[in-house]
Amino acid sequence: MTFSDPSAGHYTATFPQLRDWGLIWDTYDPAVHGAHRMPHFYTVARHENWWGSAVQMDLLLVLAKEHGIPVAWITPAQTLSSLAAAGADHDDKLAVLVDSEDGIQALCRLKLDECTDEWIAGEVEAGERAMAAWSDGHREAAACLAVAGVEQMLHNLTHVPRGRGAHKRLQKAGTKKPNDYLPKHQYVLAPLNAFYTPYNPGKGDAVPTALSRHAVVHHLPLSHLSPGHCIIAVMLLISIIRETQERYDDIRDDLLMQASD
Repeated sequence: MTFSDPSAGHYTATFPQLRDWGLIWDTYDPAVHGAHRMPHFYTVARHENWWGSAVQMDLLLVLAKEHGIPVAWITPAQTLSSLAAAGADHDDKLAVLVDSEDGIQALCRLKLDECTDEWIAGEVEAGERAMAAWSDGHREAAACLAVAGVEQMLHNLTHVPRGRGAHKRLQKAGTKKPNDYLPKHQYVLAPLNAFYTPYNPGKGDAVPTALSRHAVVHHLPLSHLSPGHCIIAVMLLISIIRETQERYDDIRDDLLMQASD
């Protein structure tokens, strides 16, 4: 079976072309098709770590929205494939993350090293501290730092102001339908649907199945900070930092273009 890149030979792309090409790119499996270079236009519509995973976009969205697993930037393609092939139970997904911990940690390290913008120096430092704790085997400490450190960045990315109802609006930000032409940015925020699941232990609510911001911050049952959930927490922090770097790169590019006009 062969794989043919539909964008080969193109030097420009329309939005409908990116949409249609993406459906073909999503089928690429190096185990079946052999090694192929990532297409030039791929990262306009897809995250680079998806290349070669052969995981369809709807399943990536389920992993992110329902299981709270960050799928953008920091999850290796092979791990995504394994997550897609695993059982539907949340514990099955967590087992894959634990088995893939070294590869995930290495890609998180690589993506954090790409975050050099002076505007996010403090956020990067938080990421460095969380990564250091994780590397030293202190998963719970890394997770607590990640959960505490990511929230302001989420407010900045989503433009959701702090105040009454903010957490509900942050959760809603994770439920938006991805853009048909440029869907990749919504996949960064999709884990917020699970992360901000309403939870009030005072009302007798059961602890959410997926990693819960509210459980960690307000009522910390240590069983909730399982190895898999700790990995997810740091993954979320690093993916949000990397996405913030991307947004600021775009802003600086726009400013340079305006200055040159």
